[in-house]
Amino acid sequence: MKNLAWVLLGWTGVVFWSSVGTRIGWYHLMPDAAVMTVVFLALRREPLLVTLTALTLGYLVGRAAVAPIGLHETALVGCAIGVYLASGALTGSGAWFFGIVCGGATMAYHLALYGLLWGARGEPAFSGLATAMLVPSGLVTALLGVVSYPVLNALDRRLTADRHEALSWR
Repeated sequence: MKNLAWVLLGWTGVVFWSSVGTRIGWYHLMPDAAVMTVVFLALRREPLLVTLTALTLGYLVGRAAVAPIGLHETALVGCAIGVYLASGALTGSGAWFFGIVCGGATMAYHLALYGLLWGARGEPAFSGLATAMLVPSGLVTALLGVVSYPVLNALDRRLTADRHEALSWR
């Protein structure tokens, strides 16, 4: 059930930011809510939940982008595993740390998409301008990560049951 809540949150963010991007015309400079959701979980949860969430969000994003099946799924799961493995070696917490990791993961995700398309087809299916927007898109995602960190933290506390273990004297 918790996994479904995170998938719905990530997908709602993708739909919202995609609609905002098409409305204002800067769709290449919109934050990536799917990557943000997966990064948040990768820094806090067990690998199975993170991988299932990344796989589901990758599938939904890939269908919305009319991409080949497996492209977004592979790239997002790869980023999720990378962040999860790196989280053991990184020491940090808080909104700014989360924002920096989100920005880096967004750039890595888009580079993975580019590399997977280039490896499968010999050439990427999108223009060089979209690839050049890699760093600004990562920065926008990092800023949204900093701003949304308290909200994600509150949702995480709400979804995670408190475990109180104590002796019963009755």
